[in-house]
Amino acid sequence: MENQITDPEPSLATGHDLDAATWADFVQRLKHDCVGAGVRDHHTAAAIFTVQARRIDTGYDLDFNPDQACIVDHDGGDMWFSPGEFYEDAYECQQASLNASAQEQSECEFASLCESDQWDILEALEDYTVTGWQERWEIINSHFTKDAAEAFIRRKKHDYGKMRVYVESQYYAWEFEAIKTAILNGTLAYTPKVTP
Repeated sequence: MENQITDPEPSLATGHDLDAATWADFVQRLKHDCVGAGVRDHHTAAAIFTVQARRIDTGYDLDFNPDQACIVDHDGGDMWFSPGEFYEDAYECQQASLNASAQEQSECEFASLCESDQWDILEALEDYTVTGWQERWEIINSHFTKDAAEAFIRRKKHDYGKMRVYVESQYYAWEFEAIKTAILNGTLAYTPKVTP
């Protein structure tokens, strides 16, 4: 498989083909996560493991988000969540300009200003916008087991940035639960393909 992760043991979680060994491994992991010791970690036997990517939405009015400000460059590529973070990343000429504005306003360096005064100076910058923001977690995909969700994150973190595994209950997802129960009790089992 193209996106297969190199692991010592072949596993469906890491993209290996379905065969008797990878099926047995999958069933063992499913039992651990849904009826075994893994249930203690997420408190539901009807678990589905969703991979979520962190998304930041900007453009919120600071009157409604006074504690959640960020500065965004007009190209939309970079974002800073504190004046100090912006200052650390700024070029020397930008730092000098910020320090000059602080000297003019309060006769001190930019870093010595209180944060609200720092935001005021940053709001005056031409190529940047100070705005409110909110964090949300977008579901990327779902997995039967925690190992599979974690393997996806290891494989795709460069595409999605910050990700996490979030456990949701599928108690009322009757088709999902019926299939999972059939796997766990052996009703649904691996059968090798018979070639004529």
